[in-house]
Amino acid sequence: MTHTVKDTAARVGLPSRTLRYYDRIGLVSPPRTEAGYRVYGPADEGRLRFVRQAKTLGFSLEEIRDLIAAAERGCCSEVLPEVERLLSEKIAAIDVQVNELGAFRERLVAFRAGGGSGSGGHSAFCGCLDGVPPVTTNQVGEATACKCGCVSSESPPFDKVASR
Repeated sequence: MTHTVKDTAARVGLPSRTLRYYDRIGLVSPPRTEAGYRVYGPADEGRLRFVRQAKTLGFSLEEIRDLIAAAERGCCSEVLPEVERLLSEKIAAIDVQVNELGAFRERLVAFRAGGGSGSGGHSAFCGCLDGVPPVTTNQVGEATACKCGCVSSESPPFDKVASR
C-alpha cells in the first residue's frame, strides 16, 4: 500500500516539507502518480525512518547518503563498520566540545569571582578571558591596556581582529 506525502510524513514523524526536500536531494525517490503526486511505499517509509534516526544520532545528510548507498549494495559488512567509525568520530567531536565548554565555564566563573564587569574597571571583552580580543583602542586605533593591564602591546585592535 502506498501513501501520500502528508500521510507518510505523519507515519514516519517528519514534516511534509522534509520529505519533499529529501526527494529533491535524492535521499528518497518515491514514484509519482500520473498527476505527479509522490506516493510512498513501505521501503520508502523504512528509509525515511532510518534517515530520521541517523539525523537524531548526529549524522549529516551526506554521511546518511553514504550509509544508504552501502546498504543498497547489500553490504552489511560495509555499513556496520561505517556506522561504528562515524559514531566514534561523533563521540570524539562531542568530547572536544565538552572539554572546551568546561574550560570556558571555568574562565567565566573565575571572571565572575574576580568581580567581572561590576568592579575593577573590567569590561566583558577586556582581554581577561582567553582568546577574546580587546575592545579598548586609542585614537589611532591601537590596542591599549585596560585598567587591569591585561592587554599587551602586541594585541591587535578589536576592529582589526573582527574584520579578519
